[in-house]
Amino acid sequence: MCKRIFLLLFVLIPFSSKAQTIDDAPITNATNPQAIAYMEQGKAKYLEGDYQSAVIAYNKALELQHSLVDAYVQRASAKSILEDYEGALEDYSAVIRLDPENTTAYFYRSYLKHELGFQRDSSLQDINTAITLAPGDAKLYARRAYIKAHTYDLQADQINHESAIEDLDKAIELDSSNPEFYRQRGFSKSQQGETLAAASDFEKAINLDPNNADNYNDRGLIRLKIEDFPGAVEDFSKAIEIRDDQEYLYRNLGLAMYNNKDFYGAIDAYSKAVDLISEELRTKKFDRAFKFKLTNAYIMRGASFVALRKIYEACEDFSQAYELGEKRALNYLKKYCRT
Repeated sequence: MCKRIFLLLFVLIPFSSKAQTIDDAPITNATNPQAIAYMEQGKAKYLEGDYQSAVIAYNKALELQHSLVDAYVQRASAKSILEDYEGALEDYSAVIRLDPENTTAYFYRSYLKHELGFQRDSSLQDINTAITLAPGDAKLYARRAYIKAHTYDLQADQINHESAIEDLDKAIELDSSNPEFYRQRGFSKSQQGETLAAASDFEKAINLDPNNADNYNDRGLIRLKIEDFPGAVEDFSKAIEIRDDQEYLYRNLGLAMYNNKDFYGAIDAYSKAVDLISEELRTKKFDRAFKFKLTNAYIMRGASFVALRKIYEACEDFSQAYELGEKRALNYLKKYCRT
């Protein structure tokens, strides 16, 4: 029988600031009637979900009037949805050149810089400027906290979760009804080792948004950490009730069930994870992230088979993991399987 395998995987979904909506976006500085018509056409196409046509319409508007701030903002939003992030970044920079006090442009340019892997200081500089322009906007502090919690601070020689928590305290002071702020703060507190405080924040997030699967996932991870395995199983199961198409939820549920000695349940959960990851691999490029997910699922399902003395099935899973390049699998193959 194998020793208990306890792999605590913090799988958290980052705070996401998607492209802004333009439902009620005004056209503030257009003077050319034809440019206005193209702006309205672009807005209509955007709201229909035809983002490519929206970009074309905004292009025509800008050809007629280069100083259309709103056209750049709205085109950047459409480009972001189309995953033309470099193009969106250029548009937000154009907005800032034309309107140096445009908080929206600083916010989204900071977001894109961070997501595209720009230097941490450059992304922080933009969000700091946005906060200076709009010190009462809670989401700006939350965004700055996210950057701090997910990039390395060379000056502090660490990821600065303490500073991130301070920003989230401010965000919650300004808006105590946003569950995302509590979820972010819970994450940083968990990284600081403040387990009970983190659990309290995740609890608040659940109370504010009981239909968000990630809130239960995050509390489940805390319960795993304190070895409340039945509670973790309950949370991950609830998350899957809400959203049953996310492989990480099944991997987390499998881990909780394994540690709760429900090996059949763990096998079922990891099997579902394998299916979902395999489906992703049919449509997306095979990279290290997918490789880790899949090999983790195979190894943990194999460990569950070992616990049930189903050695043949276990060896098949360890072999699959080894063929994918997972070196750990070789140790299991040598220990349990004929090689």
